[in-house]
Amino acid sequence: LDSQFNLSAEKYDAIFLLGVLYHLKNPFFVLEKLAGVARYCFLSTRIARQTDNGQPISQGPIAYLLGPSECNNDSTNFWIFSAEGLKRLINRTGWSVLSYLSVGVTANSTPADPERDERAFCLLRSEIVPMVTASPNPVPAHDEAMISWNTGTVNPGKVYVSIDGQDELLFATSRRGSAPASWIRTGHTYEFRLYDSSHTRLLDKVAVSTIRE
Repeated sequence: LDSQFNLSAEKYDAIFLLGVLYHLKNPFFVLEKLAGVARYCFLSTRIARQTDNGQPISQGPIAYLLGPSECNNDSTNFWIFSAEGLKRLINRTGWSVLSYLSVGVTANSTPADPERDERAFCLLRSEIVPMVTASPNPVPAHDEAMISWNTGTVNPGKVYVSIDGQDELLFATSRRGSAPASWIRTGHTYEFRLYDSSHTRLLDKVAVSTIRE
């Protein structure tokens, strides 16, 4: 999987990576490649707070290489991360954490004991894939939408909006950011478009609708 990680599509809105990370010899490579093609990732993996001999690892960004008999005596398991190690890996591979939760034995989890299992569940957003989003969407009556964007590069971009299919109006200019659109009204259509700085290449777009009273 690490050396032949070929995907069937160029872009994905969301991917699920559940119970896979510890089977990878090079999880950094896989997560980084996914960050370049997917907007969001639902990630679940086993984490640990102690090694097999009780040495604590929860305070640092640790990647622990498993022995072949650890983690359910499965030699296809390789890496177990501390919670901080997992978050560091996520950040360094081009993702941001939108939501994080760990369940199971959260006091002294270890891969050496199947009865002391702890799992992390994460919702991740790519910082590499260009995107523009609106929240909430659809927009309730008399409310506003928060428009967020990220070009996915160090280069600035431009966000335009087309109202009812009319000519585009400049909404914002920067590499990434958020700004409220307080003028959303029912009965109208809005499309926000993220371009490169020259306004020649469309990077992403989102249609914003409204909830009728």
